[in-house]
Amino acid sequence: MHIRRRDPLLCRWDTDALMIALPGQRRWLRTNPDLLRLLQCLDEYADAEEVATQVGGDDADRARTAIKQLLDVGILVTDEDGGQLPAVWRHWGVIAHRMQIEARDANYLVDSPRRDAVAAQITADGDPPAMFKRYPNAPVVHLPRRMLPMRAPVEDVFAARRTHHTFAATPVGVDELATVLALTFAPQQFLDGGAFGPQQARVAASAGGRHEVECYVAVFDVTGVPPGLYHYAPEVHGLELLDATVDRGRIAALVYAQEPSYQGAFTCLTTTVAARLSWKYRHPRAYRLWMYDAGHYGQTFALVCTALGLAPFQTVAFHDSRVEALLGVDADAEFATYLLAAGNPGPAEHMHPPPALISSAAHPVPGQEMIR
Repeated sequence: MHIRRRDPLLCRWDTDALMIALPGQRRWLRTNPDLLRLLQCLDEYADAEEVATQVGGDDADRARTAIKQLLDVGILVTDEDGGQLPAVWRHWGVIAHRMQIEARDANYLVDSPRRDAVAAQITADGDPPAMFKRYPNAPVVHLPRRMLPMRAPVEDVFAARRTHHTFAATPVGVDELATVLALTFAPQQFLDGGAFGPQQARVAASAGGRHEVECYVAVFDVTGVPPGLYHYAPEVHGLELLDATVDRGRIAALVYAQEPSYQGAFTCLTTTVAARLSWKYRHPRAYRLWMYDAGHYGQTFALVCTALGLAPFQTVAFHDSRVEALLGVDADAEFATYLLAAGNPGPAEHMHPPPALISSAAHPVPGQEMIR
């Protein structure tokens, strides 16, 4: 039997030892000098018995046992199985595959007698991170608090919702921007979160009501709001000016010149404040939660824009580090998540109900009854 070290292996230093991730398991193997010497001999396929004799010397049986154990846990592979990652993970890599393994099977303590004790332990570690982020020294543009009415039937909004790629060269009103921001990013009410304190209820769902999303708005053509980069402060429903020089060209440099990202009237750059989640959710599975929440916010944004007659666009194709540098955030604590943009729809992008929907609504389908 010919064996070799699995390639690649994921390792980490843990206090005083090198640890090796066990493939397919949420466990790690602590190494020692003998184990490292064995693995270093197996860059290429070699006969298992020859390796045991070479490495083990007078104690070849011990080396044979070690080889068998390493084969059983997948750190060594044979020339028959090859030890490759599953096909999809070969494209995404061993680190992404490991994150998937580490983030599985969390115990959410639903209806568990340990729930109260764990909640008490979390809150004993200190107060939760601030619910809202503010820039107290920044000039503020206070937005209208009265939202625009949205009376389009929900089925029409669903049918018209799409990702637009062209925009009309016309301004969006401050009332429209204020409505989009309030319904997408601001709390609609507050709830009693028990031991975890007050929680926001926003239109978009959020894991545990943590609402870790922050919104920064690049304004290009909004009536009543000077161009520039702002932070949206939902606590006061206002725009805090961060940089008045940010224009479409600055955004284009972040997004590989994807025109829909910056050719509308405004662009929202959203971030995730990681501590709002990690304070309560202390399992690696929580790393998934901000992704889910980003999607909730993106869909809320798109539906609100559609209901207002605006053209929404969204993408994750941006240079994370450049976005974070523009926003001036610490990427370990708050990182770029999503880009959402909107403007008035271009002439070729006005939507009409599909003919099939019109005909099915106007005429009974043969063999079916219509109830009035």
